[in-house]
Amino acid sequence: MFKRPFKHNIARLSGLQHIQQALSVQQKLLQVVQESLNAGLAQHCLHVTVRSKKATLSTDSSIWASKLLYMRSIILAALSEHLGDEVRILTVKVRPSQTTKQLKLPNTPSRATLNVLSNANPADSSDSLSLAMNKLIRALSKPSIKP
Repeated sequence: MFKRPFKHNIARLSGLQHIQQALSVQQKLLQVVQESLNAGLAQHCLHVTVRSKKATLSTDSSIWASKLLYMRSIILAALSEHLGDEVRILTVKVRPSQTTKQLKLPNTPSRATLNVLSNANPADSSDSLSLAMNKLIRALSKPSIKP
């Protein structure tokens, strides 16, 4: 791991405090950009960072990116006014939307399959494989709760 992950403000802030401070500044910048745009366009602004007079704005699609670039002068003026220093360059990046992967539920065997397994497995057997198979058949026979 890094010995000193943050070069600036080491004595005053811990690493986590430094990250929290940077995030709050970025959140405020995002709010400034969103307030300078109309509501339809503002909702597609996802994240803003400013570093050495260059602003980077993230959005969720290339269509919105081109519309945001068209509004470049308004965005740069709002950021410059908020920061008190001129921001000259605006870069818009497309960040794909976060898709949540839906968990696939296991396939449960049908009643007929469970009956075949029950008939093939002797119920009174004392060997460990038969006992385990009977436990499995009972567990699979219980009704499952589906979300």
